[in-house]
Order: sequence, then structure tokens, then C-alpha cells
Amino acid sequence: MTIAISSAKWADLSGQGYLNNPFVAWNNLGASATLGGTAVVTGGDRANAVSGSTYDKWRPDVTTSEALLKFDFGSATSINFAAIGAHNAFDYTATVVVEYSADDITYTDGGAGSVTPSDNKVIAWRFATVSARYWRIKFTSLTSGDDLSVGVAFLGNELVIPRRFYQGFSPVLTPTDVQLQSNVSVGGNLLGGSVISRGSTISAQIGNVDASFIRGTDWLAFQTAFGEGQGFFFAWRPEKYAGDVYYCARSGDVIRPENTGPRDLMSIQMDARVYANG
Repeated sequence: MTIAISSAKWADLSGQGYLNNPFVAWNNLGASATLGGTAVVTGGDRANAVSGSTYDKWRPDVTTSEALLKFDFGSATSINFAAIGAHNAFDYTATVVVEYSADDITYTDGGAGSVTPSDNKVIAWRFATVSARYWRIKFTSLTSGDDLSVGVAFLGNELVIPRRFYQGFSPVLTPTDVQLQSNVSVGGNLLGGSVISRGSTISAQIGNVDASFIRGTDWLAFQTAFGEGQGFFFAWRPEKYAGDVYYCARSGDVIRPENTGPRDLMSIQMDARVYANG
């Protein structure tokens, strides 16, 4: 997992004191775009990458060193966050970059640079807002025949939560939910075991958030999407722990903000299941 950030975005967040504030991104604008790029293999439709599911994947027919997933929004569209999840780019030593264009001919780096992943976990790009009609996620350093696949390709905008938190959060370092079938002898000796299921969940509790933010249009849109089980990206301390960025979906209760005192502040709790591969 990793977060790439442009210098302009870094400076903006630093100026606001928000470098280590958690953020969420849930509205995948790419789902409404006309998709194009590299031809696909049977069953590897481009639409699989923007469905929100991690099961069905975009699988380009790699015949050169490059693979493209292109987005035509029809008109200039403002974007400041991109991410991929449920991918296997590391397996093929691919380098990945997010680019935009006004004419679908000349493309420019979104600003956060290219990433050569060290695993198959989430890669996220944060950059200053760019408005452009054409966008693409470009994979390079491939070899013809590589079976590249991407379950989630996201283009949209992040929402920074204006309050940091420091404790009570368990990052996903290894799977957090592992069910075992253990074998024990009559005498109590361990005879071994087998894994029945493996997965991860997170629980984030964030307090003392200004009520105007919680009651605002952006947060309520996320809260609604969360309640409906839509997938989203989340990072809890993105500057200090750039590897702790997750693709998630609700696992527990809906988010129910609570008033926490006379200063018009509110607290929230968010329980989610994490897709963690790589």
C-alpha cells in the first residue's frame, strides 16, 4: 500500500495543518465515463474496474510493454484523487501513473508521479484539483503476455476530515480476522490446524469534529454511501503512515454521529471490512 502525493497538494494540506488528517474517497466518477484503452481478454471488461466490486477485474490483453485504462468524461471534470485496488501490478513489476489530457493526444502527469509498487495492495494518488475531459491510468514496464488485472480503478475527489486521531485504531498489518479449524488430542496436544477464512476489518473512532462538517453536504453524501455498503478508500494518518490506505466497505452499523459536548462538536465511529491483497 502506498500514497503518492504531489508537491502542490502537500503544500496545501500542510498550510491547513491537514497532512495527517484522515480522508475518505467514495464517489467514483470514472463509473460514469466512457471507457477505452488497451483491448481486453475475454471476461476482462473495462467496466469491471469501476463497478466497485473486487471480484470481477479489468484484464487488458498485454501485447507490448504498456497497458492503458482510459476515461472520457465528455467534458472537463475536476479530479484530485485516484486509486487502484485488488490489482496484481507488483507481480509484473509494472509502474503506474495517472494522467490527464484536453485532447486525448497529449497527456500530462496528474502531479503525484508514477509508482512502482512493492506489493499488490492499494495505490493512491493525491494531487491538486485538475479539470480535464480525458484521463487514463497507465501501466508500463510490462512484458507481452502478462496477465495484468485491476479490480478497482478510481477517479474522483477526496474528503479530508478536519480532525486527526492518534489512538484506538488498529492498522491492518496482517489479517485481523482469521478463523481456524484446530485439531487437539484427548490429552490436549495440538495436532495442527487449517485456516477456514481470512480477512480484515478496521474500526475508526473520530471525536470532536465540528458539527458544520458532519452536517455538511459532502460528509452526508459519504455517510449515505457508507450506509448503503458502497466501497470507499480510507487513510487514517496519510503523511506518517502512507502505507495505511484501504479499500473498504461497511461491516458493522451505519455511521451515527453523536453530539459530544456544549461546543457543537460531534463524534463518529466507522466499522468497515477491508479488501487486503498483496
